[in-house]
Amino acid sequence: MSEDFIVGFILLYISLLGVLSNWTVLLFLSKVSSVHVSFGSLTRNQALGDAFQTTTVLFVVVPMVFFDIKILKDNSNLISFIMLFGYEVSVLSHLLLSCNRLCAVASPLKYHQLYSQRLTIVMIGIANLYAFASIIMFYASGCKYFWSSDLHMFMYHVSNSCVDISFYGIFCKYLTIIVVILVIDLFSIYKAHLLFRHAHSDCVTKQINKKEVGLLVQTCLQGMLFSIELVCYFIISPRVQSINT
Repeated sequence: MSEDFIVGFILLYISLLGVLSNWTVLLFLSKVSSVHVSFGSLTRNQALGDAFQTTTVLFVVVPMVFFDIKILKDNSNLISFIMLFGYEVSVLSHLLLSCNRLCAVASPLKYHQLYSQRLTIVMIGIANLYAFASIIMFYASGCKYFWSSDLHMFMYHVSNSCVDISFYGIFCKYLTIIVVILVIDLFSIYKAHLLFRHAHSDCVTKQINKKEVGLLVQTCLQGMLFSIELVCYFIISPRVQSINT
């Protein structure tokens, strides 16, 4: 069994799960009445970014790996930027969702004012435009990301300009955003825990559901995984490429 087949099968399995889950969120989240309008819109935008990325992998990257399609490998730079756009939208939406949850537990009386449907749409629009502008800037810089058939992964050319752009423009930016998300979510967990105890001691009818605290813990774990992913991609993979070259 060839390495291309194994890598292709793994990508097929993961991307198929991602496509099914994210498109399911996009299609059915609006039908869940318990989800607040603002929170639901931000969640859909995050799912859209993830769906954009996983759909590209499923219908472009997987065939490229399975069937060794030369034209796709020659243009893997464009494919990588399309995937990076989806990733950017997802990370920025993750940040907005963390701020949304913090506002819900820290200032519930101002929540509906700060996260009205109109302001939420503006936030989503700004985030998506920023993501698109960032990708255009990276593409215009000439820093190319390509599919390495030897290492079976997307990599960037190890040059001085490309290393600087990738390290400061992508790695440091994403790592900063993820750290901010972790700090916000940890504080939100603390506030939610206090409100939960207070609600039970005073028999307040307004529920602070334990599932929401669990969701915040899950988000923190996701942030840690994001950090590990960034270190592996932007720190370890260039060293591996240098060794192989």
